[in-house]
Amino acid sequence: MWKLTFYSFLVLACSKGIVSQFSDIFDEELFIKPLPDRFVYSYFQFTTRWELGKNDSLLHTNLVSRPLAELFHHFGVQELHLSFTYGLWRYESWGYPVTDAGPGAEVWAWFDPTTDRASIDHRWKMLCGTLSGLFCASLSFIDPSNTFQPAYSLRPQTHHFPGQPEPILRYAALPREIVCTENLTPWAKLLPCRSREGMVSLLVPDSVYASNYHSLGVHMRKLCANAACSEFQLEVKQTVNVVQDLRLFGGPNWSIRKLFGQGMEGSCALATTSNVYVDVTDNTYDVSQKPDETIQSVRGGARTELHRYDVKQFEAVMAKGRRAMFNVAVMDKRDPNVVIVAGPPPISAKRFILGVGQERGKIVTQITNNHWGPLDLVVFENIPWFVPIYLHTLTVRHGEGKIKPAFLHYTPGVQRERPYGLEVGLRIPARATVELSIDFDYIFLKWQEYPPDANHGHYIPASIISLQLPSARNYTSVPREASLFRESFNATQLSGYFLQLRTESLLLTLPTPDFSMPYNVICLACTVVALAFGPIHNISTKRIVAKGKETAKTSLSGKLKQFFRIKSDEQKEQEEEQRAKEEAASAEDLNAPDTE
Repeated sequence: MWKLTFYSFLVLACSKGIVSQFSDIFDEELFIKPLPDRFVYSYFQFTTRWELGKNDSLLHTNLVSRPLAELFHHFGVQELHLSFTYGLWRYESWGYPVTDAGPGAEVWAWFDPTTDRASIDHRWKMLCGTLSGLFCASLSFIDPSNTFQPAYSLRPQTHHFPGQPEPILRYAALPREIVCTENLTPWAKLLPCRSREGMVSLLVPDSVYASNYHSLGVHMRKLCANAACSEFQLEVKQTVNVVQDLRLFGGPNWSIRKLFGQGMEGSCALATTSNVYVDVTDNTYDVSQKPDETIQSVRGGARTELHRYDVKQFEAVMAKGRRAMFNVAVMDKRDPNVVIVAGPPPISAKRFILGVGQERGKIVTQITNNHWGPLDLVVFENIPWFVPIYLHTLTVRHGEGKIKPAFLHYTPGVQRERPYGLEVGLRIPARATVELSIDFDYIFLKWQEYPPDANHGHYIPASIISLQLPSARNYTSVPREASLFRESFNATQLSGYFLQLRTESLLLTLPTPDFSMPYNVICLACTVVALAFGPIHNISTKRIVAKGKETAKTSLSGKLKQFFRIKSDEQKEQEEEQRAKEEAASAEDLNAPDTE
């Protein structure tokens, strides 16, 4: 018995010694906000922060998943953003999400500065291939033909020291990528508690993928303490955005158990904090559970009231009594016959294609400014190489007049090698709508370059609009220098609030050949060859032999006569044989000797 106690103490001491070597913290947060038109927005954020010193290695991890740490170790990445999104976020009625993402798959990364651009392209290709295998996605289709390097729209969120060169950016989007359970399962396995306990246990595939909008995200960055980056903090942030329609749940009342199909048994055992925030700004809801704290947040002129629920404290209380599931239920006190109309956000955008026929078209991005003052913004258009655009047709209209762009950054595309890139900086007047349009041509592709469903069409990635908002109305994003969602409370920023919104991805139908013609040609060619090959083969391989004249075929009556003739001949032969036997027997009797 004393040996078992000694070994148990030794294992516990060793485990404490190993854990003490790591200075990493894991936090999980859930933010739930009712939206107009009977929708509910849920935002999950799982944040891991790991402090590394001079003698620490990224290959020896504790709470941070080793596959993610190896990305920074092997490919020289300073910052990485990856998202898988299904659906379209409705900015006009829902406001702005905490983290924005375009439809399909989107990935961009900042690499350590170097003068060898070929090595950056190689590392970018290897990074996308690794992410493809890690998340069971089609990111391996990312190559130089759909990769771009924006100059103004995407900026690094890491520390920059004086005299330090700028990191190198690579950006790509796959708007046709389908998001499914095969992406959620490996995503959840990267968390410290995986999908067994904590808030991630609420992410049931049936509930997530039945929603109107859902987005998975992985955001990583390396925050250096000095220019040499000998000491730094590795921040890994995994996010989930889900928007669900309450009309599918039978009414305006909702709960965590109702939204996700089950309650939460407790927090992740490895989490330092586990908090649930419910937005009750409208004061038209009755919450079943008393909050641990009521937060009043004033940010950029916008006031927000939230209820905070500490899951760790709930576990401590439940440990003293019966076992229970954590759940928060909300009852709507509003009249069901009254439709609540939300105020428009400061800025929104739409995107569509104009044109008739299969020769020329026009891509139009419509941006609406609902703010009381003018707004400066940057529009980033990532056009595939198979959609050739004409820069001289670029037009920015405000009503009947035109607006001159403040700056223009254009990168011409090369067919099958590089996409078209266009970044336009402009100022939108107050309470005005501006249309940015550019003409393009429809072209024919090689028959191998069409997707399996060629008549479905080709996708054009969403536009990215970047700006600084003067107010935080309908704004819920976390400050760029912050890590946790709770750090956005009362986070007033005098310089403005950075916002990125993405438009729809466009579906373009290019001239499509008749893919049934190859099948018809193959069938016709095979038939002709078969008909021609048979006689030629027989003539060239068989010998020609002359045969005699064949006798005429016997009729049925002739066959009958021949049959009876054969029968009569057989009888005659039998009679002759019998007669011969009798004669032979009589001859033997005459030749026999006389014995008397």
